[in-house]
Amino acid sequence: MSATHPHIPRILLAFDFDRTLATDSVEAICAAYDIDRSDWERDFEEALGDGWDEIIRRGQALIDLGRARGRPLGRDVMADAAKHIRLYDGVMEMPDRLRAEVAEVVEGVELEFVILSSGFVEIIEASGIGPVFDRILAGAWKDGDDGVFSGVKRIIGHPQKALYLEALGKGISVDGDNAPERAVDPVDPGDMHCPFDQMIYLGDGASDLQAFGFLGQAGGLTIAIDKDGDFDTPEQTRAQRVDNLAPPDYSAGGELLQALTHAVRAAAHRIALRRMGLGE
Repeated sequence: MSATHPHIPRILLAFDFDRTLATDSVEAICAAYDIDRSDWERDFEEALGDGWDEIIRRGQALIDLGRARGRPLGRDVMADAAKHIRLYDGVMEMPDRLRAEVAEVVEGVELEFVILSSGFVEIIEASGIGPVFDRILAGAWKDGDDGVFSGVKRIIGHPQKALYLEALGKGISVDGDNAPERAVDPVDPGDMHCPFDQMIYLGDGASDLQAFGFLGQAGGLTIAIDKDGDFDTPEQTRAQRVDNLAPPDYSAGGELLQALTHAVRAAAHRIALRRMGLGE
């Protein structure tokens, strides 16, 4: 057995979408139907009653909104809703900026950028963010040949985010019907896709606490997006504390990009150190 940790030249960054990379996608869909979110919540979401999974209820309430307005929820609505989404400043340039920072520390390191969202992939894709991310993992609607959504096909629940992070690090497929059900399977350290202590997760609130907790305890770095300077999740445990809070602005010189720069350079230095240990 080697006395040193495996050298795996990869850094994986996973991001929530709503209020982490962009403004709220549900509000954007409501705007496409010209309804305030609070009115939609009262008239459609709350009207479904109790006993629903939170994310399935949200998706069904949006479908019900489309039916009530005579314009079924579908890909054409996603295109209109995307016009109401604002990607945060610097998001599209951020990946290449971080790659350049890592290259200054050590050569030959791959940076992998993943969106891990409890929202719906159709609206995320419509936002135009896809070209600078390697993968989008999110819920989905059932899409018919006519482009109309008839139901919720897949969800990523808030607690599941931790399992997805574990699967991503281990290189376990997350594409199956019940994925990531095998996320907890043991993987030899040398066979990891990306060691957990070379992973970074960004999210904005209570829906990300399990992800914060898992990755923090596994040795990774976590950053919470703090839009108004009052990030407060009463249910947050000590284990779910994050390494940094920063406002949602990825512009060069901004606090968030500085935090991300420190995070990727820390991971890069770890990779460089492990490269030195090769053959020992």
